[in-house]
Amino acid sequence: MINIIIYEDNEEMQKLYQEVVRSFFQSQKIKIKFYIFSSYIRNLEKKLASIPGKKLFILDIEVPGKSGLDLARTIRNEGDWMSPLMVITSYENLKSTGFTSKLLMLDFISKRENIRKRLWESLETVYDILHMKDTYTFQYNGKLFHVPFDDILYFEKDLNDNYTFLYTEDFAYKIKESITQIGKKLEQHSMFLKVHRSCIVNINQISMLNLKEKRIYLGKYSTNLITKECRDFLKKKLRTMNNVMK
Repeated sequence: MINIIIYEDNEEMQKLYQEVVRSFFQSQKIKIKFYIFSSYIRNLEKKLASIPGKKLFILDIEVPGKSGLDLARTIRNEGDWMSPLMVITSYENLKSTGFTSKLLMLDFISKRENIRKRLWESLETVYDILHMKDTYTFQYNGKLFHVPFDDILYFEKDLNDNYTFLYTEDFAYKIKESITQIGKKLEQHSMFLKVHRSCIVNINQISMLNLKEKRIYLGKYSTNLITKECRDFLKKKLRTMNNVMK
């Protein structure tokens, strides 16, 4: 899943960006979600920061309330240096100011150019950037899948057979691998923790640890497969990450 944030006051341009972006990511079989802003709204930066997962920003410069460049500066100043930023504008002269390089701007596209072509080319770069992170590879229904680590909630053994379920926010994949096999593949990645002989969780995806119920909540799912030792460890770990506990 990639979140597409469009900051543009022109409705026709909004539709154009959505059309090109949707077409590109459909061709890559990647789910996307749009967030459209036609003007600056109160606490916009906080709303943007609260959007989970990967993000791509497409910004116009002249937007009521706050310019796209000012918004880009705030995004970077608040610590998001990973999300690709694009500016699409009529103000070509700003490209040579050096401002865009300071903000690690991915691209600066003039509205006088062939926007469809330029935007598509930039999206190819975005795809490479957002898929540099590690993925978990497995076979499912006879096809090879690559699920980014950031999208994985947890792995849980199917108690009825030798399969394991890999849970993401949108899908549950049944894969023919044991928890032990999966654990060996993930042992170098600190974001994953084996909390039970039948369960491995992505610590970064834990939304709540309920100590009374002895249950971990991850996205829309939850599991009670957790040892006392791991509960104590997560209790300390999640406090430093400001995750919710009960």
